[in-house]
Amino acid sequence: MMRALVVLVLCLVLLVGGTPPAAAAGAAKVALVLGNERYGAGNALPNAANDARLMARTLAGLGFTVVEAYDLDRDRLARTVADFSARMPAGATAFVYYAGHGMQIGGASYLTPVDMPVTGEQGARLRAYPLKNMLERLAHAGSAVNIVVLDACRNNPFQPSGTVRYRSLRDLGLSRTRAPRGTFIAYSTAPGQLAADGKGPNSIYTATLAQALRGADQELEAIFRKVGQEVRRKTLDDQIPWYESSLAGAVHVGPQAARDAGPRVASAGVGQPSASRGMAVEDGSRQWYRQMSGADWQQVDWEIRQRVRHLTPDEIPALTHVASGGSVLAQTVLGIALRDGVDPIRHADGGPTARLRANNTAAWRWLRRAAQAGFPVAQAEIGEMYYRAHGTARDLRESRRWLEQAASANYPRASLDLAQLDLETGSGGDMQGAARSLLEILRPPSMPATP
Repeated sequence: MMRALVVLVLCLVLLVGGTPPAAAAGAAKVALVLGNERYGAGNALPNAANDARLMARTLAGLGFTVVEAYDLDRDRLARTVADFSARMPAGATAFVYYAGHGMQIGGASYLTPVDMPVTGEQGARLRAYPLKNMLERLAHAGSAVNIVVLDACRNNPFQPSGTVRYRSLRDLGLSRTRAPRGTFIAYSTAPGQLAADGKGPNSIYTATLAQALRGADQELEAIFRKVGQEVRRKTLDDQIPWYESSLAGAVHVGPQAARDAGPRVASAGVGQPSASRGMAVEDGSRQWYRQMSGADWQQVDWEIRQRVRHLTPDEIPALTHVASGGSVLAQTVLGIALRDGVDPIRHADGGPTARLRANNTAAWRWLRRAAQAGFPVAQAEIGEMYYRAHGTARDLRESRRWLEQAASANYPRASLDLAQLDLETGSGGDMQGAARSLLEILRPPSMPATP
């Protein structure tokens, strides 16, 4: 099932006397790791316990004293969080990790105990554990920094299914949370979107996060930028990590943490909280697709062709929702499908498949959005559409402009298109580069990686 990997990282800083606090040398590092796996009614999560154990081992390796708890009902979940918060050493760095089901209902986020029956939204509000309760407990604890990571299934099991399953797309995932002063909030995917569970023993985000935490000691934002780029690459942009922060300084969770001067925030004497700045984890600095090989691009092209080929009209609303969340691959698939038609008609005699219900206006809008975000496949598609006068007047100058942008990202098809354009216009060009691109395209592809 689609699984929310929601990661909410909350760094709350105690303010004393209106001056920024400093983390004491040798301050305690404590962690609470929660894993809910044994849900009833066919809702069990085999990976949840694996994810919790992986994170417990990772945090222990970073010097945290780890408390683990599994398969918690509502009372035990509330009591465990309360006890952990009450026993917090003064000035500690606290790390709370939860793996299990979670949901958004009425704009609020909830963690799902293993004993909660699936009855309806009203009952869920009473039986689920509100995320805000956990955050409030930690905010009033004695810790200097609190980090909360939620790896939770964020689909709402009470949403309608069947032919009306797209009515509540706006309620997918967890709602966006404004970062209060001194807070860093990170999501494993964009607000309102779902995240992939992964087909291995661990969820994609948790496995990637654990690996990054075990690496060289880095500042918190640097870790999440790295994790975000890796998750986007592994899922082909189906999952776009996100964070919001009002921290004014660096936070470390590795060996550097004991020597760190502590996160800096606005003075407590200031009446207004510091501004929350929302951003994708990549923060627009480096896209995951800027450093791919020709073989990597073959797999991306194969994936796009397969998605376009098998797309059906009733899947358009869900794809549009993902594309609206910022996935350049979804935007490109949607643009190509709308350009070529989304209703396949197959001939009984085995002739070529025709596609109906094309929409050039919408196709241009989605392809241009992905191209302006720097995605080379969309840039090449637009360049070819200008060349072929598909839905627009023929414009070789615009064609070249978009193809050159795509080729600069090592996209082989764009280099080959440029060579063809150069031959036609007699402007020379990089024929050797075009030949290499042709070899890349003709080389048999390896088995595509399935996110």
